[in-house]
Amino acid sequence: MPPEELDELEKGLDPTARYIVAYLRQENGSLREQLTAATEQLAILTEQVADLNRRLFGRRAEKNPTVREEIRRAIDPNELTVDGEPMPIEPEARAKEKRRKARRDSEQERQIRRLGKKALPVILETREVEAGQLPEGYTLEDFRELGEGKLVERYEHVREHLVLQRFVLQVLASKDGEHIITAASPPGVVDGGLYGPGLHAHVAVSRCDDSMPLCRTEKTLTRAGAPIARSTLCSLFHRTAEQLRPLYDEMKRAVRRSQYVHADETGQPVLDKDKCHRGWMWLILSHQAIVYHYSEGRGSDTAKALLGETAGNVTADGYSGYNCLTTGTVNRVRSGCWGHLRRKAFEAMTTDAKNHESREVLDLIAELYKVEDEVRDRRIEGSDEHLALRQTRSRQIVTSIWRWFDARDGKHSPKSKMGGAITYAIKQRETLERFLDDPNLQLDSRVGDRRGGVQEMPICFRPFRLTVPH
Repeated sequence: MPPEELDELEKGLDPTARYIVAYLRQENGSLREQLTAATEQLAILTEQVADLNRRLFGRRAEKNPTVREEIRRAIDPNELTVDGEPMPIEPEARAKEKRRKARRDSEQERQIRRLGKKALPVILETREVEAGQLPEGYTLEDFRELGEGKLVERYEHVREHLVLQRFVLQVLASKDGEHIITAASPPGVVDGGLYGPGLHAHVAVSRCDDSMPLCRTEKTLTRAGAPIARSTLCSLFHRTAEQLRPLYDEMKRAVRRSQYVHADETGQPVLDKDKCHRGWMWLILSHQAIVYHYSEGRGSDTAKALLGETAGNVTADGYSGYNCLTTGTVNRVRSGCWGHLRRKAFEAMTTDAKNHESREVLDLIAELYKVEDEVRDRRIEGSDEHLALRQTRSRQIVTSIWRWFDARDGKHSPKSKMGGAITYAIKQRETLERFLDDPNLQLDSRVGDRRGGVQEMPICFRPFRLTVPH
């Protein structure tokens, strides 16, 4: 029945009945509001349960695919062969082509391994023919040597060991008895130190580069016949950091001088007495170096201490702690990180397995990276041609992305994964668009493979990955 007819019927009722109808309408409206709130809360809790189940019972590693995988999926949905042809249907030919692709993809890694093996020290050992190998009735005198012999190569592991170095310092006395001179002692980490620089470096590299706790290093050294207390290893580690502080400070100055800087921070569990508290590891990155900085808090004072009184551009996510870098004595322009938006959209997709609503926007973001991938293949990064591509193709893609988010604004709870992704995109719209006007800006703030891997640190930065402890 139309609302107009209901209103006419209501006018014909007596006052008591009209009062009852008004009360029931009010009660119905209240129940509708409760139902809407309960439905929204149920959707949020269902999403959280799905996310927790994925984290508990799914793969331990982050399931967010790399940008390179997204680009390959967007460019090559039919699994093209190495030669760019469609993958064959026959099982044998298909398996052969997969082996070719796997060998091509691993060629760079195998080349690195081959170069590393060529740099290994060589131990040459000559083995002579024994009498038991000779035919019956022959002796070694009945044979002559042919050439330099047959070469057999074999890679072998030499057990780790420590040595005790003893230096005999020459002492000279002048013939007139006026002077006694002792040869200079070899340089050490500290004057009179018992442990040499090689052991200091081993402890630091094991802890920082190999992620080996000091307790395991203690066991390794004990097994090698050189037991060193864990407290001593800790002192060696901190002493190494203090000795490298000038290098660390120079790296920090190099990043601060850079026009383009990337910044990010991540939680770091820190052991304490009878508990574990949460610290924060901050990272600032430029083309010259990567600098890590530990802080007990996540406040903006750390960001200001790292990049205060500097100018240029800083690429970061939407965390408000970086707002201080665009005001006061810090004259840096802030640009957004498309990698963080992509991750939020992917998390929204994983909690909505039936709908996969965010798949469309993930494909659009992959198109942005596809443009950058083409630029790198053509070796025109940072050029006017690169800027022209961003102003045309990339801008069209960004316009489609904003159209997608605007169409869904307000249709999802802000507490849901999809609502969080939409809110993040709308709030960061201005900073996310900054790359369109500057070809030197990267799409995201993460460290990694320039071709989209964003998983491993560049080889050229690896010598600088030592964090100075506080």
